[in-house]
Amino acid sequence: MINLSDYNDKKVKVFVNDGSTFEGWATHNSYEYSYSEFGVDAECLQICDYLIRDREIERIELIDPSPSIRSTEEDMAMLFSVKRSFSEHLMRWEDNELPDKYDHNCFEYNGQPTKEEFEHALAFQRERGDHFIKLQGDHPLSDDFGLSLSITLTMQLTGSTDHWAVNDEIEIKAPTYKDLKKIELKHFGPVYGEDFAARNMDHLYEYLDFRGAYIGEKLVGAYYFYSSNGYTCVDGLIVDEDCRRRHIATTLLKHAVQEAAGNVVFLHAAADDTPKEMYEKLGFREADRLYGYLSTNI
Repeated sequence: MINLSDYNDKKVKVFVNDGSTFEGWATHNSYEYSYSEFGVDAECLQICDYLIRDREIERIELIDPSPSIRSTEEDMAMLFSVKRSFSEHLMRWEDNELPDKYDHNCFEYNGQPTKEEFEHALAFQRERGDHFIKLQGDHPLSDDFGLSLSITLTMQLTGSTDHWAVNDEIEIKAPTYKDLKKIELKHFGPVYGEDFAARNMDHLYEYLDFRGAYIGEKLVGAYYFYSSNGYTCVDGLIVDEDCRRRHIATTLLKHAVQEAAGNVVFLHAAADDTPKEMYEKLGFREADRLYGYLSTNI
């Protein structure tokens, strides 16, 4: 008998008795939950919007996330951060050029940290003068120490770009520093503060390649990218809020795929954010996920 709870929050391929298969990240739904929420009288695995009853399942295979994607992402992280051993279950990523960016100053866990390890990490942050702590890893924690959870999806392009709508008015080229800084501050300054937004852009601009979408002389969108191991990561996609619904994002992404020249293309999206839905319509599918546990007031 298959124990469905063993597959909760894991990427799987489910083989059903009628010969069909389902592939993706699974959520285990108990009998009680399935019945109360969906009126289904069975224990289930849920993949996207599909409920698969326990009695329908022939077998389940675990799917390992792409090691090449993880290697590429680690190579990219190493451009900004140094990885150091911290404790039995924690590695420390340190970015001293931008110490207030918690995505680059965090603890990567390889198992459930103990209370003592977490308290040691808190003390380390406070000694540095930081007001935040972030733990991140590729599986959920059984004890999250009261931190807020966010899930970042790695989405890989699995289809063709032939059906993508593009804007023929747009010219794609490397943006000038002045234009890029203007659009970044416009969109991220009110959210993160202008000082941080400007320093963060300078940091990225030094190490990564940017491409911008111009209509006439105006920069209306941009992204940056990084390639290694036959993979290309496209990130930081931004579209001027005054110019949306003009296929700027798809035009930029299509150019990124073409410039990747045969590399596998992937990007990141928040699991609970609407851009994920746009990427899915374009043919991007979840290949991996990162669990982040954060407090910004320690």
